Amino acid sequence: MDTCNANASPTAEKRLAERVVAAGLAGIILPFIQFGWLLLVAALSDDSRCGHFGCIGQLAEAWTVGNWAAVVLAWPLLHLLRVRPAWIVAVLAPFFLVPIWELADVPVSVVAGVFAYPLAALVSAPHLSWRGRGLVLALFLLLCAVLAASSG
Repeated sequence: MDTCNANASPTAEKRLAERVVAAGLAGIILPFIQFGWLLLVAALSDDSRCGHFGCIGQLAEAWTVGNWAAVVLAWPLLHLLRVRPAWIVAVLAPFFLVPIWELADVPVSVVAGVFAYPLAALVSAPHLSWRGRGLVLALFLLLCAVLAASSG
């Protein structure tokens, strides 16, 4: 047994599991908020300002804005889902999100939060050993390597 985790009780492990699951739930909910933003932009867009390819450029820009809006809205959502401290997870998650967005195709990047928020919750867990944090980061780097190899 790891000496750093020798004092960890079953309730601490249960809280960690609940924290990771709640962070994953936030990662599932946030793309729906982003899609709602995209639908709102599409409904309110002025068709006369669209170019040769239609309003795809406006929607692509709205998608990018939606990515960052979802990052900003993560803190209140994580707090609502009882991830404590929520602000640390919200601040760390973009360090996991951005590489996935850059390396993955669009369908995978939509679910990037399902990976990013639980990873951020694990890395910032109060009772996790440094070896455990290193393992989480190593698994993330492995995920990035797989995404980079599969994209080209």
